[in-house]
Amino acid sequence: MAQDVTTLKGIEQGRARHAFKVVQAVNDSLKKEYKSAAKKLPVLIKMNGLGQSLAFLKSKGEKDKDKPKNAHDRLYEHIGNWLQTEDEKRLVPKGELVKNVIELPSPIYRQVTVETLALLNWIRRFVDGLIED
Repeated sequence: MAQDVTTLKGIEQGRARHAFKVVQAVNDSLKKEYKSAAKKLPVLIKMNGLGQSLAFLKSKGEKDKDKPKNAHDRLYEHIGNWLQTEDEKRLVPKGELVKNVIELPSPIYRQVTVETLALLNWIRRFVDGLIED
């Protein structure tokens, strides 16, 4: 039987599954930096707003396309993958995440901010449990 993701429990389980999957997939060389970024990002969002915080992640990302992605790139990508899902309940249009987020109408922007913080809550739980200091 298909899981009903429209229920609160279903949405929370979806967030948890996504967070667990992405944290497990973080490369060993990036784990410490990823953990630090994931734990700091909710505070940045609350202080500066989602758009500015995503721009910060983007600015800290690897500029050289020939080099592997760093922890900030990965976290930015993980948030984008959740917010820009393939289903009809997509919160943010496909494309450049930060650009699309800052162009959202104010009520949707607030909803996306709340959703991002809820996802980061799960990511923070899993980085604490799965990534050693």
